[in-house]
Amino acid sequence: MPLKAKLFLLTLIPLLCVTASVSWIFVHQTKVLGQKEIETFRAELLESRENALEDNLQLAMAAISHVYNKASADDQQAKEQVKQILTNLRYGEDGYFFVYDQHGVNLVHPTQPELIGKNLIELQDNNGNYLIQALLFEAQTGGGFHQYLWEQPSSGKMEEKLSYAAWLEKWQWMVGTGLYIDDIEKQMAQLTESINQNIETTFFSVVALLSVTILVIIVLTLAINLHEHKLADKSLRDLVNKTVLFQEDEKKHLARELHDGINQLLVSSKCHLEILSHKVLQNPGVSSDVLNLISKSDASLQTAILEVRRISHNLRPSALDDIGLEAALNTLLDDFSDHAQLPVRRDIQLSNGQINSEISTTIYRIVQESLTNVEKHAFASEVEVRIQQFKNFIQCIVRDNGVGCQLSEVIKKKGIGLRNMRERVEFLGGDFEFNSERGGGTEITALIEIKK
Repeated sequence: MPLKAKLFLLTLIPLLCVTASVSWIFVHQTKVLGQKEIETFRAELLESRENALEDNLQLAMAAISHVYNKASADDQQAKEQVKQILTNLRYGEDGYFFVYDQHGVNLVHPTQPELIGKNLIELQDNNGNYLIQALLFEAQTGGGFHQYLWEQPSSGKMEEKLSYAAWLEKWQWMVGTGLYIDDIEKQMAQLTESINQNIETTFFSVVALLSVTILVIIVLTLAINLHEHKLADKSLRDLVNKTVLFQEDEKKHLARELHDGINQLLVSSKCHLEILSHKVLQNPGVSSDVLNLISKSDASLQTAILEVRRISHNLRPSALDDIGLEAALNTLLDDFSDHAQLPVRRDIQLSNGQINSEISTTIYRIVQESLTNVEKHAFASEVEVRIQQFKNFIQCIVRDNGVGCQLSEVIKKKGIGLRNMRERVEFLGGDFEFNSERGGGTEITALIEIKK
């Protein structure tokens, strides 16, 4: 690790540790106090609702007392009259009264009349709560409260409900009423949100202060290193460019040596072998084995000559320097079509203006590498090469109808062909795109500006 980075970390890490510790302690203590405040507030709200429920039920008891007190245990007319009174009694938006007998059979339910006459002793809410049993127990033991989930008439949703139940001993009825306490949860959520916002505000203030401090340190560090980084990047780009140019020069030199040196020696050897073969054929005493060896030697030399020419052409086609990019590309496509036995649709439209050597070499290498990939991996039945020059730009597109692949798969294989193409194009200030998908073929596009 560089010394500058170590000094930067030695300055930054203690500051981060101290700030993080102070912030954590503050946030933790604030959350604890906020939670206690929330619990106290909730208990007060719930107590007020319990008092309201008890008062409402006392009013209902007072409304039916003139009938209930005068009736006997089996006075059906009085029971029906009490049921009617309780059915008609309403308060608030969702306040009503309900009645169950000792066996859990519903006798009064204004909002859900379909429940009247049904035995709901085994009824459970979504939490598995036997709510009717619990309310009967509270009523028979002197009256009490119970919480459960029930459908809210105004919204039709299952909401938390708090009910209070009392007992009519003479008729063995449980009379109850309830309030939906979803508004309590909303108030609690609002209070919680308010507390959390206060915590967040303070926390973000500390973080902002820390961020400003860190930003000042980073800006100072970047200001010191920015100039050095620019020089390093420029040196790296120059080095990459010189490396590419050096490689091309070496390929060009090696191709010339193979073509003009080794290949000429092989051609000369082949000529001498042909002269020897001609003289041997004039001697009738020569055996057929000797003639067969001479023929095989001639074939081997011919194969070697063709192989040297192929290697020389792949390293640096002479047509690229002698007669231009278009002719070199046509030769490359013809050789590929013959060698790979694949039809190549081509559309090469280059102006008569001279294209500089770097761009010509880059376009040629892109097409060459793309065709190599098609032959090795694509399993295509057709290849299309389109090279067009318009205004100050030259566009190269190589497309096949092969099996295709995902870019992530290409990256995992760590192949250098695609990376070399991209680096060549981007060094010239161009744009390079690789598009492919499974079963959809592959398309490689390069767009390079021809700079004067």
